[in-house]
Amino acid sequence: MSDKGRITIRDVAAATGHAVSTVSNALAGKRHVNEETRQQVKEAAERLGYRPSVVARSLRMKLSSTIGVLVPDVSNPAIPEFIRGIDDVAVREGCTILLCNTDELVERQVSQMHTLLDRQVDGMILISQHCDTPEVRKLLDGKTPFVLIQRRSARFRDDYIGSDNLQGMRDSVNYLYELGHRRIALVTGPATSSTAQERLEAFEASIAELDCDGDPDLVYRGDYTVEAGYEAMHYFASMQKRPTAVIASNDVCALGVQDAASELGISIPADMSLLGCDDIDLARLRRINLSTLRLPKREMGAAAAELLMRRIHSKRPPTPREVIIPTKLVLRESCAPPADGHNAKRPAERRPLVSPD
Repeated sequence: MSDKGRITIRDVAAATGHAVSTVSNALAGKRHVNEETRQQVKEAAERLGYRPSVVARSLRMKLSSTIGVLVPDVSNPAIPEFIRGIDDVAVREGCTILLCNTDELVERQVSQMHTLLDRQVDGMILISQHCDTPEVRKLLDGKTPFVLIQRRSARFRDDYIGSDNLQGMRDSVNYLYELGHRRIALVTGPATSSTAQERLEAFEASIAELDCDGDPDLVYRGDYTVEAGYEAMHYFASMQKRPTAVIASNDVCALGVQDAASELGISIPADMSLLGCDDIDLARLRRINLSTLRLPKREMGAAAAELLMRRIHSKRPPTPREVIIPTKLVLRESCAPPADGHNAKRPAERRPLVSPD
């Protein structure tokens, strides 16, 4: 056994009687090693407890075996599922994740990106991050590969993984319309978010197409926080003609809407329907029971990591890819026909729209 008790590839070679190079090739899965030798080496490595040196592998491949992941708010309950998907691929690839929180601040994002680049990460995944500001773009345009999730550039073509924001919002508005709602409000995400902008555009188009109330005051500019939902609900409640349904930009925002509604004595869904977006674990709790648009967050994280690995290991820079993943409505108990019931109509025949939880 080598010094410090660590089993090395030389120990495996000594146990099998094969050359170090043969053992190395066998463990690396090289084709020119015959199956009998490969099996001998594998059994000896398992028996001795051999684990390949990450440092040696990194030096050999000129990679650090680390990827950086930037998130806007680590406390947002939607974030862990994205990370789970990324980690599924990272573990398979023998990589370690370095997680950085940016709080939606450009200067913090730039600082965290510098930290990751100084640590020579093999690539970065940016979840809902700024990607068009000059300071950020300068770092993105370097040699380190990256993939964007849920926020894309308006000016550059990048590797991007996103949910189908347009169809998802259409489905949300159509569902409320079929329940009989005509005065539907929206709490948006931040103006800097391409996802929020896409959902707003799809909302406005759907409202116009279905001949719902197009009152611009029914759109409240928010920022994906509980506070935004809370303030939006107070704003809607102060209207002389209140909306009969509210679509929140995410489930965290919807929780703020619910909290304010309870404070104001507005019953959900008897007085006002509420529809969220994300399908976080909290949404299914009995006291919340939030109908919401489910984003396949783990699948999106895994798709981003797969795309990043492809770019890291490509000898030639591949053409940027955009992957859009479908969403699905999950119905619980926060939506119902409007209190007067006059606008309810029989749903039109069309493709399946919703699924039970």
